[in-house]
Amino acid sequence: MKNIVLISFHNQKALGIRYLEKALVSEGIATNLIFFKGFNSIKPGTCSKHELQLLKELISELKPDLIGLSVMTSLYLETVYEVNKMLRDSFNTPVLWGGVYTTLFPERSLEHADFVIRGEGEQTIVELTKAVFNSTPYTDILNLGYRVSNNSSSNDCKSEGIIINDVRPLCENIDLFGYPELGGVNKYFINNDTLTKGDPILNSLSFELTASRGCPYVCSYCCSVNIKRVYKNKGKYVRFRSVDNVIEELKIAKARMKNLKVIHFWDEIFSDEDNWVDDFVLRYKKEINLPFEIWGHPLRTNKPLIEKLVKAGLYKVVMGIQSGSPRVRKQVFHRVEKQEEIINASKTLADCKVPQVNYDFMLQHPFETVEDIKETYELCMSLKPPFELQLHGLNFLPGTDIVDMAIKMNILNTEELEKIMYSPIQEQYNMYWGYTNNSVMSNFWYALIFMTQFSISRPFARFFAARYHSKNIVKLALKSQAVFKPLKKIRYYYKKGILVLRAMRLS
Repeated sequence: MKNIVLISFHNQKALGIRYLEKALVSEGIATNLIFFKGFNSIKPGTCSKHELQLLKELISELKPDLIGLSVMTSLYLETVYEVNKMLRDSFNTPVLWGGVYTTLFPERSLEHADFVIRGEGEQTIVELTKAVFNSTPYTDILNLGYRVSNNSSSNDCKSEGIIINDVRPLCENIDLFGYPELGGVNKYFINNDTLTKGDPILNSLSFELTASRGCPYVCSYCCSVNIKRVYKNKGKYVRFRSVDNVIEELKIAKARMKNLKVIHFWDEIFSDEDNWVDDFVLRYKKEINLPFEIWGHPLRTNKPLIEKLVKAGLYKVVMGIQSGSPRVRKQVFHRVEKQEEIINASKTLADCKVPQVNYDFMLQHPFETVEDIKETYELCMSLKPPFELQLHGLNFLPGTDIVDMAIKMNILNTEELEKIMYSPIQEQYNMYWGYTNNSVMSNFWYALIFMTQFSISRPFARFFAARYHSKNIVKLALKSQAVFKPLKKIRYYYKKGILVLRAMRLS
């Protein structure tokens, strides 16, 4: 039987290929999913020779007529390239790339693939798969890019031998996409030199979903704004699923995932529409009743909304602030919220007693001065506790506006950025989580920022900040950070245990 194989990388939950599977299966197309390598945000590692061999043997067994690779980010290109080369060397099967990276860089992707899908691919992958299976024309399929012989000519060619078709209008009723399939004998997980048959998500403690598509903001470090530009004049970019559709998906997850303890909504913005929220909290509390997490935004945090969500089971809000410097936020990151709006949002989250509040900051990057990171410390001291901090560096991701900004401002040149953006996966993660700064004062304020998240260390941070001109105080502060670091790990395991106990009590 003709079939298509879809492969995701470093993510066994992989919503992208699961949505594509839904579209294909709904049209009666045999589909197999391979989750190649598990997610690890600290030490991801590339694939081993044995894992590549396992993948090769599985592909030989499945005998697909089309192979799709989910290329969501440049972080994993090292693994994607190795898999792509193995497929090219071992099989005479057309290869399709799709995902965020492919949407923004279709020509680059076509240096490796026969086809690319830009943007939302549910309809496109169905049309292309049918065309490949039936040997019928695919040249007019929207969202599709493909290679042609060098003697072909077309006004659509952006470079020799490549045609990039226009994208189709956005589907505003995203309920029509359904939701990903859970379980099934058509799923395989390759990780730690082992091949496991079955859906790896079924044994997970958490379930991930999105209740929306698109983001209204234009942050320079994020690819969302450039995806929005791809869809200019193609319809409403930010769209929400119905509450019915979301609850249906969650009910299936709760029934099939016997260890399920927590729900993660990965929406770039969680709905703040009153009627939607009112319907959601009523249905969620009654039919799901598990702790859930959302991403928040300072400009979309109002007390009535948060109070309702907390009563329904909201246990954690992760809010991106990124910098305490108004200059960095506005001029570099293209974020418009003011200091008082961020502080007021923190007061709302604390007053509503959200069990976990996590503020995300990107620090010690080339755009930041010592004065900027000092302002971040001052903002953190103004945020209403309790809260946790997620501190990391700035990732220069291909297709983001901040890359062009770095070049125009002579922060980094093109060659340096290419080296950073396409370096091995472990190097990129090391830079993201463990970036080291040569500035003693930058490290001093960074240490104090870290201390602001613990009630026991906040007085020390305040003491050190008032005496930052003293070299001995600076040295003492840098050493003190190491003393308080174990608190973060202790708190993590304590709160994780509380969360599991809470979920067991609710279920």
